[in-house]
Amino acid sequence: MFERFSEPARAVLVEAQDVARELGSRQMTAGHLLYGCAEVRDDSAGRSLRDAGITGGLIRRTLPRGEEAGAGPVDPDALRAVGVDYEEIRAAVDQTFGAGALESAPDRRVSAGRGRKPRFAPETKKSLELGLRVAIELHSKRIQPGHLLLGLLRLDDEFVTGTLVRAGSSVGEMSAAVHAALAED
Repeated sequence: MFERFSEPARAVLVEAQDVARELGSRQMTAGHLLYGCAEVRDDSAGRSLRDAGITGGLIRRTLPRGEEAGAGPVDPDALRAVGVDYEEIRAAVDQTFGAGALESAPDRRVSAGRGRKPRFAPETKKSLELGLRVAIELHSKRIQPGHLLLGLLRLDDEFVTGTLVRAGSSVGEMSAAVHAALAED
């Protein structure tokens, strides 16, 4: 199946794999694939997501961290016990680098030595299958990022749907936007 992927579609998978690895995930999930669609600069998936206000940075901030990242969420009380005011640090970082910068920064505690490729989660495999079906239905010879995004939308994944809803969009609206973008190509 991967031989039918266009270069931008392959780039989506690379971006998804990279963010999964950076966040310490053992599996590449639908959320990681959505991130890849948003990050790759193409006209079908990336533009449709950006037009809806959905960026790679927004998605990354909401992606769960993997269990091998070395630590759970920040515990402000534990930091306060050792004399660190987390809220003060967070406010300073937000003021210097912009709102949410601390949360979106890559976790450098995940060592490069753990660079094993994350496996495809079952829902990711299913969404890739659905993307292939979309490409076939649209009589496309190559799988484009838009096909991958449409596969994700057909998956009915909670993370993907929730991201769209929080941005004020819906599966139907995004699907229509991607179909329109694919028709322009």
